[in-house]
Amino acid sequence: MQKSPVRPVVEGGVLTAVAILFALISTYLPIVGAFVNLLWPVPIVLLGVRHGYKWSIMAVAASGVIIALIMHPLTAVSVVVGFGLIGIALGYGLRQGFSPTKTLLLGASASLISKIAVLAITAAVMGFNPLNLQTEAMTTGLEQAMDFYRGMGMPAEELARMEATMKPMLELMKVILPAGFVLAAFVDTFLNFQVAKAVLARLGQRIESFPPFRRWSMPRATVYALAVSLVAIYWGKTRELELLSNTGMNLQVITTMLLFVQGMALVYFLTDKYNLSRIVRGIILFLILSNGIFMQALIIGGAFDLIFDYRQLRTPKLE
Repeated sequence: MQKSPVRPVVEGGVLTAVAILFALISTYLPIVGAFVNLLWPVPIVLLGVRHGYKWSIMAVAASGVIIALIMHPLTAVSVVVGFGLIGIALGYGLRQGFSPTKTLLLGASASLISKIAVLAITAAVMGFNPLNLQTEAMTTGLEQAMDFYRGMGMPAEELARMEATMKPMLELMKVILPAGFVLAAFVDTFLNFQVAKAVLARLGQRIESFPPFRRWSMPRATVYALAVSLVAIYWGKTRELELLSNTGMNLQVITTMLLFVQGMALVYFLTDKYNLSRIVRGIILFLILSNGIFMQALIIGGAFDLIFDYRQLRTPKLE
């Protein structure tokens, strides 16, 4: 018997209204809105899981038109183009029964494409590169900080030392912006996956979860990619190939972050293995996040685990 189209129409209308409400909140409530903006794809994901990607596409198109009419076309572009594809991709992956990892990769790819599309559309409409605003904001922030400390009476020698320290960091931040976009794509996709999964569970629809964090493992190729990034940075610096050097830096940031996650999973594994108390776990976590030496050790530990499979995640256990 053919299903009645009333249910998907009603749910589509309700979830589209929720998406529009999220857009309004993200625009007019500065603090809460920033978080709500990240969760804009959730209604689209729910609709895609329950009724298929065609309904997700229609909801994105409808919400985009309404947001453009009641707010501003650029707002519709930033919200709908920036997050709509994530919702469609996640909804499709979950409905098809893809593994959490495959669904995350699909959603993160969609997120990255969306971010690039928003930058391209904004540049075409406004006539300038939006990334220049980010770099100019960083420079202005540094200048304002220096003026503040100068007004507080900080000695000129200290100011010069601080400026000499901050300027290279500022230049590095400008270089690794692409890596920031890639990492942000994974973060917002993971967040939407988890929230959508929780909502679907409340609706009685179970979605496969990621394994416990202590069993997380990055691709083994991460170590090789890190080695390639170091070689690219060295060749780029010594041969004055700026593009090669910058590419290597971005690859190094991404692989280092993956090894950091690997190391954190190893720490969680060890704390569970030795049954450490919550207080001890909290102290260890505080030391890792507050001390650069411990953080470097964690990254090295992640690389060690990835190379030698210390947790035996890839090695079959003998019975």
